[in-house]
Amino acid sequence: MALKGRDLILAGLAAFVGWGYATHWLPSLRVAGHAFVAGVVVAVVALLATIALTSRGSAYGQIRRSRRPKGVAFFRRDVWQRELRALDRRRRYDKEPLYDESPKVSRALDDLLELITRDFVRSWYSGISRDPVFPNEVDRAVRCALLNIRDRLFEVDLVEVLTIRLVPILTAHFRDFYDAERSVRGRKLNRAVTESEELDLAIASKYRDGKLHPAASLAYSNTKTEQQEYLRKIVTRILPRVLPGKLLASRPVATVIREIVSCAVLSPVMQILSDPDTWNQVMENYVRTRFRYSCESHTYMP
Repeated sequence: MALKGRDLILAGLAAFVGWGYATHWLPSLRVAGHAFVAGVVVAVVALLATIALTSRGSAYGQIRRSRRPKGVAFFRRDVWQRELRALDRRRRYDKEPLYDESPKVSRALDDLLELITRDFVRSWYSGISRDPVFPNEVDRAVRCALLNIRDRLFEVDLVEVLTIRLVPILTAHFRDFYDAERSVRGRKLNRAVTESEELDLAIASKYRDGKLHPAASLAYSNTKTEQQEYLRKIVTRILPRVLPGKLLASRPVATVIREIVSCAVLSPVMQILSDPDTWNQVMENYVRTRFRYSCESHTYMP
């Protein structure tokens, strides 16, 4: 039941009368009462004095305005507009041509880079964000690397590299492979051996007495992990020569670039190039094209 005003007045009178009887029986309670009342009065007076002495008035904020903005710095109108303009500039991306001397070659390379970005970057990044800034930065980094490689190729004598360095490497490789195959199949390669994976492993174990390439290992049936690790080491040494230092200064960015180039681009390419069927199809298409061209030339001869 809710209390009424009359009840509160009666309760106050009863408390006052009770306090009088209590102080009459125990006079020492008067000191406690006086101490309580004095404490309350002193606390209220101290609070009012503190407010009155420390208050700076309503005009203090206008007289002494602080230079610090009321909020974080980038919420200021001028700073926010500048950040928005910078974001628009980052989103606008003009592709730098890779070969100005030949627009046809430049367009072909642009199409190739677009396919690479679509299959190896946008295929997974589209699930994270629709913002094109990251794919554009990847394309810009790839173009920077290709431009540096192009400049390097212009300085190198390709004929000398092919004839003096590449041909001896291929010749030594074919000779070592032929010796390893003869040690397994016989000197005249006439030993009846079933074509199988075990035969390939036996020939590989005889190749240079088992001293294989670091990306090839006889201890594992699937060497994809070793191949990717080898590609990572190669890409780590190449990136500082073809990319600007400010791009590789950030360790996460350098790691992302290394993984994309080594595992998403070079690894599938090396898998295709290491497949014998790829070269068989290349040679077959080349021979078929040359044969068709030869037949057409003889057909239209007068």
